[in-house]
Amino acid sequence: MQLRDGRKIVIVPLSRKITPKSLLAYINGIIDEDVYLTYDKKFTLKQQKEWCKDTLNNIKSRNSLYYAAIYNKKIIGSTSAKRGIGRDRTNICLGVAISKGFRRVGLGEILMSKVIKETKKRLKPINKIWLTVSAPNRPAIALYKKLGFKQVAKLKNWSKYKGKYIDVCYMVLK
Repeated sequence: MQLRDGRKIVIVPLSRKITPKSLLAYINGIIDEDVYLTYDKKFTLKQQKEWCKDTLNNIKSRNSLYYAAIYNKKIIGSTSAKRGIGRDRTNICLGVAISKGFRRVGLGEILMSKVIKETKKRLKPINKIWLTVSAPNRPAIALYKKLGFKQVAKLKNWSKYKGKYIDVCYMVLK
């Protein structure tokens, strides 16, 4: 696959070939940037190994999906889909994160399109596909709208970011 700037990437599903150490470097790098991400504290290798084990089990039991974007043997983006629990099990929550230097070149659209397509194919039955996004993250909101998401709620002063509370939007795929 090729980004708008000409760089070629590969998208792969999570497997044992993707090491917890490489995932740890990727996610902790994004956390270091202090961008609009739910996580604000770095993970340990032990936590990352546990996450990998749990996520692989959830993928096997058809409760989630996870894809990594690779460039020069490094993870530079990821996307996931996770089934709700109990009465919400037919609602699927999506997420995406992209490393600095790979934003605004089409990677978000590639990853989100991939996870939406695979979710519809592999995580049936589905009632709703949804996500949350920090309201100040206008580029992400524009992308989600382009992909067919519609804002259904805005929670005022919901998430703390850089010492201040910001609004969070809930969006559902039409």
